[in-house]
Amino acid sequence: MAESEYETSHLAHVMRDMEKDYEFAIGMVFSNELEAYHTYVAYAIGKGFGVRNDNLLRNRKGEITRRTFVCNCAGHPINSSDQEKKYHRSEVRCGCPARIKFKVDNGIYEVIEYVSTHNHPFIPEGQKHMIRCGRMMSDTCKCYS
Repeated sequence: MAESEYETSHLAHVMRDMEKDYEFAIGMVFSNELEAYHTYVAYAIGKGFGVRNDNLLRNRKGEITRRTFVCNCAGHPINSSDQEKKYHRSEVRCGCPARIKFKVDNGIYEVIEYVSTHNHPFIPEGQKHMIRCGRMMSDTCKCYS
């Protein structure tokens, strides 16, 4: 099984098995980055928001020691009014504080910070399939698009 096929099936499995009232807790442990990321994405899609990668800290050896995933509305838009934009698209960043931070030790991801509050409305149930981090396409389908 190719890595992307594994990711797709793993995310679908996590989303199917996740309880509606699932919450993260400080001290929770995940065996690798994919498991941590897919679990947070499944939780996010269930709630109605998207996820993106944020900070990544490495030690002197180049090993990951901290990893943060944030709501896709985190941060603020970059105002570049001097430059004319090629494409105009709506801006979703509104400074949302929601995030999850992991401490990484020997490839084990442990939750050290979790903020679940959002400052924006969630995506409606009928539009959750459009959340970017949750779109699942197999390699076969990608070849035809």
